[in-house]
Amino acid sequence: MASKPFAAKIVDLTTLLDPDLSLSPSGPVRWATVEILYAAEQFRPTVSIRIPVPWKKSDTDDELRSGALRFARQLIDHACVAMTPAAGAENSPGVLEGTVLEGLSQELGISPPVTRPHRQRGR
Repeated sequence: MASKPFAAKIVDLTTLLDPDLSLSPSGPVRWATVEILYAAEQFRPTVSIRIPVPWKKSDTDDELRSGALRFARQLIDHACVAMTPAAGAENSPGVLEGTVLEGLSQELGISPPVTRPHRQRGR
């Protein structure tokens, strides 16, 4: 018998940026930690996600936090889709396709590597 999910609502959401830059193959990034605190009956579940956020000199901390929230949402959506039986369908595009997180599951060894032609930019 499946248990009924409890009703939860977000009571706090924080995004903390690491002060230092890190270098990645796609350029400099700042790591961010997105923490979501829920209120659910007698429980207080918390979700924490570490996200690499692409960095440009002109980015403000608010823009980086906003980007971290978007990427965290993409990862949560990807996790929800990846755990469904239809996720293995070959014709379904990846949730992270076209984002800076594209190919993450292959790099982490979660899914097998695939080859795709390089995209042509500016056309």
